[in-house]
Amino acid sequence: AGQANLERIARGGKLARLAVSPAAASTSMVKTLSKYRRNSRVLICAGGKEYVETICKSLNADQRGDENVFPQLLEDVNVLVVPVYLTDSFSVGDTKQIWKNTIPSESDRNFDSTRSDGAVAFPWNNASWKDYLQTEIDTANNQGFDVLGKGITILVKKNGKILRRATGYPRWDELIGTMEVMDGSRFGMPGDSERYGGP
Repeated sequence: AGQANLERIARGGKLARLAVSPAAASTSMVKTLSKYRRNSRVLICAGGKEYVETICKSLNADQRGDENVFPQLLEDVNVLVVPVYLTDSFSVGDTKQIWKNTIPSESDRNFDSTRSDGAVAFPWNNASWKDYLQTEIDTANNQGFDVLGKGITILVKKNGKILRRATGYPRWDELIGTMEVMDGSRFGMPGDSERYGGP
C-alpha cells in the first residue's frame, strides 16, 4: 500500500508539471497544470486524429439547431479542455496543427476553430505528455478499449486530483450540467483509485 501511495504521489507531481499553451494566447505562453489549481478543472481528451478533429468540431461548430455555446459554458464552470493528439504509435503529436486544420462537414455550421479558444489549451513538451499518459493508455488498451478511435478522457479537479477517467467523447451538456456536483467539494467522490469503466 505504501508503494502504491508513493507511485500515486509521483504521478500527481508529473501531472502538475505537465505544460500547456492556452489557445487564446497571442504569444506562445506556457503554463503548467499546477498554475490552474484552485481556479480550474482540466479535462484531458486524448485520442487519434479523427478523435481530436471531432472534439474540435463539437466545440467550434453549430451542430444543433441553435448556436453552440459550449465553450462559454465550459469557461463559466471553470473547465479547461486539453485535447491531445496520439499518433498510431501512441506518441503525442502536434495537437494544435490537427486542431487548426480540422475540416468541417456539411453539418458543422459556422465552424471556426478559434471559437473555443478561451476554453482550450494545447499540450506543450509532447515527450512529457507521452510519459504521463503511457500508464493511462496501457490501462485502457489492456481493458480492450480503442484508445485512438474512441479516445480517453481524464478529468482533473481544482485540487489537482483526478476525479474520473472515461473512454469515448466528452458529453459536453452532461459535463457542464453536473460540474459543480462532480467537483466533489461537498460530496465524497472517488479520486485516484477509480479506473476506467467505473460509474
